[in-house]
Amino acid sequence: MRTSFLMLFFGVALLANAQSTQAYKQGPRVLTFAEQSYSRLQVKVKRGSFTLKAYTPDSAFVMEFGPDDVHPLYTFRADLRLNRAACDSIVLVSQDTMVMRVQRGSNWSSERPYTGQLTLRPNLIYLQAIARVPIEAYIAGVVEAEGGTSPHQSYHQAQAVLARTWLISNMSKHIDEGFHVKDDQSSQAFKGVAHGKHASIIRTGVALTKDTIATYLGAPIIGFYHSNSGGQTVLPDEVWSKSLPYCRSVLDPFSKKGSKLLWAKSISLEAWNAYFSSLGVDSSNQDWASYFAGLPQGRQTYWQVQGTTVKMETLRRHFKLRSAYVQPVLDGNTVHLRGRGFGHGVGMAQQGAMHMASSGFSWREILDFYFQQLDYQHIDQL
Repeated sequence: MRTSFLMLFFGVALLANAQSTQAYKQGPRVLTFAEQSYSRLQVKVKRGSFTLKAYTPDSAFVMEFGPDDVHPLYTFRADLRLNRAACDSIVLVSQDTMVMRVQRGSNWSSERPYTGQLTLRPNLIYLQAIARVPIEAYIAGVVEAEGGTSPHQSYHQAQAVLARTWLISNMSKHIDEGFHVKDDQSSQAFKGVAHGKHASIIRTGVALTKDTIATYLGAPIIGFYHSNSGGQTVLPDEVWSKSLPYCRSVLDPFSKKGSKLLWAKSISLEAWNAYFSSLGVDSSNQDWASYFAGLPQGRQTYWQVQGTTVKMETLRRHFKLRSAYVQPVLDGNTVHLRGRGFGHGVGMAQQGAMHMASSGFSWREILDFYFQQLDYQHIDQL
């Protein structure tokens, strides 16, 4: 019985991996403009050929456009009508660039470029647009949106490996909703295919690491990254709750050269006390000036206040701080926070990685600095 159960378990796991790999190769279905609902959308194929398929409750029709045809600008509202016909969905397919923007309130967003397939569908009083983008174009778009400001290719290669690793582990994240991932920070930022200043460098870096992912003991890692470590990264269990053996805390001199190293913020003592009171601390009897003066130098992952453990990441999120690496000072009725770094501090620091790349480090050396005991495998080896 136990042998049969194990065979079934591994069989299901292998099937799931095979399905994720197949979906990955076809390109992920990405919910676009996911950060906020919208009820008006414009889309236009800029050049080349494309096909438009419209599906109504009773029929479907197809329109073909060649490179010499006039390419219309389509504007859709929440009821998704084409030529006055209400549609269940509209699909545009092109190997050339399609640009899309959405309206929220009275403001139109910036245009975002896509290739592949766009599916438009009504969702109650809103619209949804799902892009199915070729895999390498998607990864390049993620690399650009998540941190595409470096001119150094090895940084983009490292970011591409992490983005690809995240994707293969999350292909089923929203599958019940008709897409694989979103294009915002709840998945990975994706603002269309790479089109900015360093787009060609990014695309080359993605191509050079084609289908490569980071693994630990044969399984894809959770490739955490953040903007700037402030000079020291932290372990995931010190920020959240899960320990991961391939993550480590390192002194990070490279992040100290980044533009997001230092920050400051002031918080009223009233707001500060209200937060700690909500955690069970008797703020009326707390000598904050003495407490702050007694804190050790360097990054702290939690404080003990009157026997209450306060995670710094929780403090960061509550007060919307750039990082949890802070040194506070009390001045009258104001708490002044002097901070270092930007983000949660786990995994690869992007600005640190950029400076490593500018110093000649390879993408493997960058990832091996911020992580440990990693292997690098081709998708087909999973």
